Amino acid sequence: MEYTKIEGKSIGFYGIIALFGILIAIGLFEFVQGMRFGQEDYGTSNIVPWGLPITAVIFLIGASAGALMLSSLTYVFGKEEYKPVSRISIFLAILLLIGALSTIEGELGRPERFMNLMIYGPQNLTSMFAVNTFLYGAYIILSIVYLWTTFRADLLKVTKILGAAAAALAIFVHAGTGSIFGFIVAKELWFSPLLPVLFIVAALTSGVALLILILTATFKFTGRSMDENLVVGLGKYLTAFLLLQLFLVFIENMVRIYGGIGGGEMTKFLFAGPYSFVFWGIQIFLGTIIPIAILFARKTMVTVQIASLLAVIGVFAERFSLVIPGQSVPPQQVVGRALMGFYGEPAIYSISGAEVAIILGVIGAIGILYLIGLRVIKLLPS
Repeated sequence: MEYTKIEGKSIGFYGIIALFGILIAIGLFEFVQGMRFGQEDYGTSNIVPWGLPITAVIFLIGASAGALMLSSLTYVFGKEEYKPVSRISIFLAILLLIGALSTIEGELGRPERFMNLMIYGPQNLTSMFAVNTFLYGAYIILSIVYLWTTFRADLLKVTKILGAAAAALAIFVHAGTGSIFGFIVAKELWFSPLLPVLFIVAALTSGVALLILILTATFKFTGRSMDENLVVGLGKYLTAFLLLQLFLVFIENMVRIYGGIGGGEMTKFLFAGPYSFVFWGIQIFLGTIIPIAILFARKTMVTVQIASLLAVIGVFAERFSLVIPGQSVPPQQVVGRALMGFYGEPAIYSISGAEVAIILGVIGAIGILYLIGLRVIKLLPS
């Protein structure tokens, strides 16, 4: 199969570049403000130190891992019908992980402290933060080499080996990200052996859904026709991942309710507390049940796109429901006693404009890098 670049000389192309540039400017402004004044404009607190940017981080890492694993359909398992989009899925996986790490940098306020993990990480490999630092670095390097081999017809066997290694590493990367939360005993909504597995399944869901949306938009705006059978085929994978994700969410929360510390009080806080609408309304109903129903009813180009958009929203809501409520209720100091926090009450987190600006800046950077890649690298089928 032959691949080609885009010309990138139209008014629409430069218009999208300008739009992404504005987003970058907004993000850079808040990043500088954070370096100057700290995180006083954020909605975070001592009880909820991780806000919307961390939610975006684990979403982007998951989408990256899912996109990379999908490339193995062609290069590892020989499904040639997905070859037109396999090369671009690897490129997107690289950009999404870089975007996730950039979001961490923007959220820190003191980005130079990120190097502490590289400096002191080897001395403390019992820390999942330290382990994941090396996993992310290896992931980016391996993905770049993997993408490069797809341009070489004489390296097909090497591409297959690297594709299998990259898919395996993607699983470890997102399982490792899930372990950052799943290994924390003090947080009932986080501590779970199922969480790394749920992270992998959610990664596949968001990876497939986001890939469908980006690819169909790219083909449309570059004047290419998208094979409906290809999109419907990806829709079948999306259906399976959504069903598996719903099952894991159900099992995990049932275990927490029946066997959780203090009678599963924190899980009840998720179900009926101030964030319950995000869980029930957005994650479960809008982002899982409705797309499953749409995909079961009929799979066409349009219905798969609608289901993909809802699935992306649902996975992001799932990340939010994990990160924010999981911090909002302080852990019990003694089993069986009342939940203790500042003033004895759970913290309520409110999304701030500064945090949204950081995320918009990262989206702008990913968008510009993606467009530049389409213009200078042969990623699209000719």
